[in-house]
Amino acid sequence: MPKAVKPLIVIVLAVAVAAGAAVYLSRQPDQTEITAAPTHADIKGGGHIRGLEKAALTLVEFGDYQCPSCGAYHPLVKEILNRYPQQLRLEFHHFPLITIHPNSMLASKAAEAAGEQGRYWEMHDALFDHQREWSDSPNAEPIFVALASQMGLDSNKFMQGLRSPQLQDRILRDVEQGQNAKVDAVPTFFINGERVHIKLSMEDFVQVIEAHLPK
Repeated sequence: MPKAVKPLIVIVLAVAVAAGAAVYLSRQPDQTEITAAPTHADIKGGGHIRGLEKAALTLVEFGDYQCPSCGAYHPLVKEILNRYPQQLRLEFHHFPLITIHPNSMLASKAAEAAGEQGRYWEMHDALFDHQREWSDSPNAEPIFVALASQMGLDSNKFMQGLRSPQLQDRILRDVEQGQNAKVDAVPTFFINGERVHIKLSMEDFVQVIEAHLPK
């Protein structure tokens, strides 16, 4: 590819992210009240899967690694997967709200860059577990590189991934799916295509899952 084309691609992708973000920034990302959004969505896969491929229920999450509410729900999501290992799987989609969470896109890239080395879920968990350490940093990249190093990842390959237009494009495809599904806050959850409102409690999470399990 000619050298002059590469900067153009990066600019086009950056404009696409900014334009897409404007659509879903009408609400704060840590609001989780029920809205007038459609109750069903045709989500066509493409997210990262955690759990059994043949699980009866697929919990789809659109999330932002810098969002405090996403960080608060993270341990509940892990626990619900542990409680229903045969019946439930998670499909995570990136939905970085870049104008109010300036490190969120880079965090999504960090997860994808780790995924290129087979460690997506380890970085996914680490980003939420260490959210307070990098969230307000004016330069979060060294923190992400340190996390990658602790996982034994190749630091050079990881840093190349952070700058990869292909990985950013993968994230943008998640954003597009979220926009099509009328996602207007994060985290937003769907179970087998049905939008569900889950309170920040394990009891409510269990009730919602139980209500959707095949009888």
